[in-house]
Amino acid sequence: MSLKINNLTKKFGDRVILENFSYSFDDVGIYAITGASGIGKTTLLRIIAGLDEGFSGTVADGGRERVSVCFQEYRLFPELSALDNVALACFDKPSKENYTECINMLSRLGFSSSDMKLMPRELSGGMRQRVSLARAFIRQRPILLLDEGTKELDPAHVKGVLDIIKELSLTRLVLLITHSESDLTYLSPKAIITL
Repeated sequence: MSLKINNLTKKFGDRVILENFSYSFDDVGIYAITGASGIGKTTLLRIIAGLDEGFSGTVADGGRERVSVCFQEYRLFPELSALDNVALACFDKPSKENYTECINMLSRLGFSSSDMKLMPRELSGGMRQRVSLARAFIRQRPILLLDEGTKELDPAHVKGVLDIIKELSLTRLVLLITHSESDLTYLSPKAIITL
């Protein structure tokens, strides 16, 4: 089952955001989505994720059960630690093994054990983004959507995130929005889709 978009059109009032957009994606690999601000990149990801309605055309094999997503808004639970934000967002009743998986992912993303205990208000913007990325990376879904996944990160953490994206793209379809030429060069996507 591959993600297929056919004649997708989305309007906000009289303003056309996407018009007759069609694309067929492979089951695995990285696809980059680029284009000017306000052109409809995030809207496209929201439609693929099943979070946006009111469009014409079809999206086959997308939707909430098949998609893991990291948007630009972090959407962290303010009352939970960084670690619990990952574990409780990814698993209904996290087991010890689930927590170990979350700890390992946060460690790969540059978190120390003390960092993992911090509340969202105590985290920098880049740390909040990495918590949000950890949630998207850990969820076992065939499609991974990333909206400017490295935008808030300092250079020391970008390569680690890109390495994880490359690794996940061997078994999942990854669609990412980026304006970073260096990210595109490092990831070598199958295609760059300009909206």
